[in-house]
Amino acid sequence: MRCLDLRRRAATQAALFPQEGPRRASRCLGGKRVFVDFGRSWVYSLLDDSDEVLVFNDLSTMAENLKPSTIVVDDIPRTRQNTATELAKTGITFMRLKDLKKLADERKNNGIRKSDENDVELLRTLYHRHPDLFQPLSTSPEELKLRALTELWVELVRLKISAKRARTINDNPVMVKAHKTLKRLIEELSKEIHEEALKLPLYRMVVDRLGLKGPTLAYLVSHDGWALTTLPRDKLITRYGLTLLNSKYPKRILKRHLLIMLSNAAVLHKHPKYRCIYDHYRRKDKGHWGANLRVAVKILRDIHGLARKAGPPA
Repeated sequence: MRCLDLRRRAATQAALFPQEGPRRASRCLGGKRVFVDFGRSWVYSLLDDSDEVLVFNDLSTMAENLKPSTIVVDDIPRTRQNTATELAKTGITFMRLKDLKKLADERKNNGIRKSDENDVELLRTLYHRHPDLFQPLSTSPEELKLRALTELWVELVRLKISAKRARTINDNPVMVKAHKTLKRLIEELSKEIHEEALKLPLYRMVVDRLGLKGPTLAYLVSHDGWALTTLPRDKLITRYGLTLLNSKYPKRILKRHLLIMLSNAAVLHKHPKYRCIYDHYRRKDKGHWGANLRVAVKILRDIHGLARKAGPPA
């Protein structure tokens, strides 16, 4: 019912905006802000001088209709980051909450239940009360290019896994060729990603000081640099789903999977530091998964420490 109501609400706004668009848009000019909270399939928006929460299908549609100069968010999901970057190129400034716990605390202190409509209203209240809790969010051209390369790498790896599975089931020459071709393309793309990633200070520091490299690291640095820099260490570990509470039932999130891949590669290649950590936990009768999880936690903490030294991402 909620999803149906939102569709009707969005459809009603779309029908009304041809008449009301110019009037609403004019209120956003001259430095006006729009506060945004992301639902699963919807974008909840609140104008700085209005009490009406508007619902849009995507971020681009919201920006096109409201024409904001500043968009204030608590966080930007991975699936919306490229859109946000493209909008930033048009001159829109994004302001992000430094510590996500502040919004949860505001909700708790006011006795308000969690919902997208409530969160976007609390976000506006928090911004007016404590503007220092927010910081500008932007993306350098190097980081944007690296994001595109690493996202392509992720898709090719998924295809390679499917091709390998199909090859083992059916001994077809075309399937064998497809697997070999994907494997070759992934190797070439990995080299290109490493060269491009070296242009980012944090990636370069991790390579020089920790001896880690590769597409998984490049993806994490380019997509999650702000979190690695600004979030407290414990919050960062929770963000990646590496706590003992959810280690038994791992969350299927991409960044977590890539971090596990990075730690596994460090162990397999006998990294002098992380292999010792792995062996230490294996001697304590920890299984491969438990030992590898602890290596991943240590790697994340080490990257976090370097990110704090490197400063905010571009």
